[in-house]
Amino acid sequence: MFILIIIVVSVIGIYFAFRYFILLSSLRKIREDLKEIQKDFSQNQMLFLPAPNQDLGELVSSINEFLEKIQKERNQYEKREREFQKQIENISHDLRTPLTVILGNIKIIKKSRTSSSLSPDVKETIEIIENKGESMKKLIGQFYDYSRLNSSDFVLKTRPADAARLLRETLMGNYQVLAQANIDVQADIPDKPIWVLADDTALERIYENLLQNTGRYAASFLHIAIKQAETDVCISFQNDTELLTGEDLPRLFDRFYMQDTARSQGGTGLGLTVAKLLAEQMGGELKVLNLPQKSDGARLAICFELHMNPCHMTPLQL
Repeated sequence: MFILIIIVVSVIGIYFAFRYFILLSSLRKIREDLKEIQKDFSQNQMLFLPAPNQDLGELVSSINEFLEKIQKERNQYEKREREFQKQIENISHDLRTPLTVILGNIKIIKKSRTSSSLSPDVKETIEIIENKGESMKKLIGQFYDYSRLNSSDFVLKTRPADAARLLRETLMGNYQVLAQANIDVQADIPDKPIWVLADDTALERIYENLLQNTGRYAASFLHIAIKQAETDVCISFQNDTELLTGEDLPRLFDRFYMQDTARSQGGTGLGLTVAKLLAEQMGGELKVLNLPQKSDGARLAICFELHMNPCHMTPLQL
């Protein structure tokens, strides 16, 4: 009888030990599957129960319902984003042609012989129309760039680019605008080439957008420098501003974010967003830093740092 009791107890113990082992293995498998799903929700994965268990089955079913809801909302969001980007691209394309015609006709009027007979008021009006048209052209370009950068098939081809030369040329092209804004510009740009892996046009656009941002926000100075290291090339743009606060900095790269003062000057809030996306497309990074040591009570000092991958071969060596 005693032996029979021992056998029964042993069988029961083995049964519950086996159930516990199965339950523990199932929980581990569910945990591992959840970690994989968290890495990429776009795969539309679901949980599966390794072994039958009523309580675990109800838990897995509830989790799957939650995952299905998340994936559905994600798909709807991605669809809305694609539609929005397509609308931006279409609108930008539709506006480019008539705007080009308008600007072309204005240039013809200014170069024609009859332009000298126009009254000063008419000439001033033509100048205003041309300036506004050029501003509109830049804005449309930013919208178009943004839509292209968010397209899944957009890829930039990087090659050796002279970051120093491009910066000097872009700065010279914007120097008059900065001078008219009474901004003291100091540039520490070496005469020798500094090669980075980049697309020339994209890198120039980043410089252009950062300089335009300075023109809108800088109060008194702009310091530009390039620092070259073995594994990194850093191009920095430092300036002070009375229009931004420390709370604004984390949002400067957000789409359409900008202060009302800059918006009244014809901005869109896309310039820095486009610059950051271009940098990332080329394997680089664009970030903004607070410089408390250079700030005072009325002005905030900030620094935009563009980090690019150095290239140790010139185009002729490839």
